[in-house]
Amino acid sequence: MWLLLSALLGLAVGSFLNVLVVRLAASETLGGRSRCRNCGTQLKWYHNIPLLSFVVLRGKCVFCRRVISWQYPAVEAAAGSLFVLGAWVLPAGDWLALITFLVLATYAVTLFVFDFRFKLLPDVLTLSGAAALVLLNLVRGFSPFSLLAGVVVAAGLFGVQYLLSRGRWIGSGDIRLGALMGAALGWPHVVVALALAYWAGALAGIALMLFKRYGLKSELPFGTFLTASTVVTFLWGSELIDWYLRFVGV
Repeated sequence: MWLLLSALLGLAVGSFLNVLVVRLAASETLGGRSRCRNCGTQLKWYHNIPLLSFVVLRGKCVFCRRVISWQYPAVEAAAGSLFVLGAWVLPAGDWLALITFLVLATYAVTLFVFDFRFKLLPDVLTLSGAAALVLLNLVRGFSPFSLLAGVVVAAGLFGVQYLLSRGRWIGSGDIRLGALMGAALGWPHVVVALALAYWAGALAGIALMLFKRYGLKSELPFGTFLTASTVVTFLWGSELIDWYLRFVGV
């Protein structure tokens, strides 16, 4: 029952995140009822039931029959799955850890979609996320030094790359995303997330070049790997550190 409630909450949050991404990208306000992005007709509440409405409508607007973007069910499913995963993996009864993870998952999904679709990491999301996660982790009992070190290391790493490349390697938004990562994970777990992101990004880039989808000068939305690695490290960071230490024989 708890996992079911987590799934329903995640689906509802995912539905809101779709509205947030679309309207923030279009510089629109969040107020007002949802409308079809093609014909402008106002939608009924039952047209916006997460996942179910997309299936019933067969992926098309009920009014103009324009195909609905797959972003909508994908984001709803991703948020629902992450909420369930957090409730399943995190220790039972540790409500602060779960709340912190749900906040992280909400920001991670939103930033993942933004970077994937628009190659953009809005400051309003990265900075507010970093602030919220710092406060939550302080309440959880994290050392202020751990959080400060995590923020400085991750944001500083991207800041140095940005300055050295004059913005050619990474965007300035990655610096703020680094601060969010440090705020979510602290030291030393943020290093695990950075390593995972770089390895995953390198492997994805090689695979895309082999299939001739990308060239050496193509831009890869690195924020997608950073957000995903942060979520993974939040859930399994200690286990990954223990595995690495055993692997190197320490």
